[in-house]
Parts: sequence; C-alpha cells; structure tokens
Amino acid sequence: MTSPQIHPTALVDAAATLGENVTIGPYTIIGPEVTIGSHTSIENHVTIKGKTRIGEHNSIGPYTSIGLSAQDKAHRDEPTAVEIGNHNEIREYVSIHRGTFGGTGITKIGSFNQLMVNTHFAHDVSVGDHCMVTNSTTLAGHVQMGSYVVTGGMSGFHQFCRIGDYAMLGGYSVAYQDIAPYMLCTGHRAQILGLNKVGLERNGFSSDEIHQIHEIYSIFFCQGLVPQKALEQLKLKIVPGPILDRFVSFISQTSRGIVSKA
Repeated sequence: MTSPQIHPTALVDAAATLGENVTIGPYTIIGPEVTIGSHTSIENHVTIKGKTRIGEHNSIGPYTSIGLSAQDKAHRDEPTAVEIGNHNEIREYVSIHRGTFGGTGITKIGSFNQLMVNTHFAHDVSVGDHCMVTNSTTLAGHVQMGSYVVTGGMSGFHQFCRIGDYAMLGGYSVAYQDIAPYMLCTGHRAQILGLNKVGLERNGFSSDEIHQIHEIYSIFFCQGLVPQKALEQLKLKIVPGPILDRFVSFISQTSRGIVSKA
C-alpha cells in the first residue's frame, strides 16, 4: 500500500478518508467528511468540503471547488452530498455544489467524464458516464444529463432540464427544455438541427442503427405530429429494441417539453 502524498501547505482534516496513492497539491483544503478513492490526483488550491465521496483514478485541477453549499435561497447548509465516480478528468476552476433537501439531496457525477475549465454543476445535478462538458458550460439546479453527451463551450441548461444519451448542445447555446437522445441542438434558444451523427459514429453506432435513429427523428420531429401521436407512430413503424426504447422512455418522462426542430 502506498500512503497519500500530501503537500506540507495543504490542510487535510484528520477525519477525511484518503485511499491508496492519493496526491494532494499545495494550499488545497480537504474537509472532515470527504472520502477520496485510490490513485486520485488533486492539484493546488482545490477546496473539497461537505459530505463528498470521490472515486478512484480521478484528476482534479487547480482552483476547483467541490461540495460547497448550494446557491439556493432555500438551502440552509444542510448535510447534503456530492458523489463522483471513477476516471474523471476535472479541470481548472470547476465548481460542483452539493444537493439540497428540496431536491434529491445529492449532486452526482458518473465515471469517465471530461469536465473542462470553468464548468459549473449546480445543486442536485446528475451526470452520467463518458460525457464531455466543455469550457464554461453551466448546468443549473436539478439538471439531469445522460451518458455520452457533448456540450459546446459557453452553453447552458435551464433548471430541471434533461439531456438524453448521445445528444449534443452546440457552443453558446441554451436549452430551456429537454434534449432528446441522439439529437444535435444549437441556438440561443436551442432547436434541433438533426442527428448527432458524428457523435453516434464515434461511439460505435452502425450505419443501420444510425438509419433507424434518422427514421425516429423524421417521424417525431418532422411530420408535425403532437408528441403523443408521434410516439404512437414510432411504436408502429420502428423495429422494437434498445434504440427505440431509450428514445420513447425519455420522451415519456418529460415535464418541461422537448426541444423542437429548427
């Protein structure tokens, strides 16, 4: 077992739990309720407080803050939590606030994500796995992001929005409603441009699978049908399977409505 390597200027509470081969850089502050998994590297001037659990093999860049109280007027510094998975690259100036009693009570980041400079994850946010969240993207409170999602720089998500698996939001864009799985969106008030075809190809979707997703897109977004009628048509015309199931399940659970076609 390799003991944690802690810089002499770091302030690590004796009650914090550190795994094997954790490294902590200069002037970093680690609170008493924090748990950090093995082989995680934390750079200089990082603050990690609250009931925060961080998994293994993560890298956390300078000036990042994790587990601080929510920016919510109803929040009274309750003992809520942050949970972060494994193999995440968290770059400089990232902020991840903990949950609230008015929400789920926990802010969750999955595994194998790349959280770029100055990205913000507000209270009660959840992020899946293998996402690329680029510079200065902001996720407001209660946003739910699926897996394999990509965001462009300076993009944003309104409170309570949901983003489906394999979707992409372009740079300088803002989503005020849910973004369906597999879709590419952009615009000050985001609208769908079509499939996230490049993202689908990069993640191993076959040409037949992409063709099926295009059929889903055409029926749901291009025929002028109300969502319920469009879902009925999808179930009639598209071969059942996980691709259709993911899309139908996401649409069926929306409360804010779905971002529509440009």
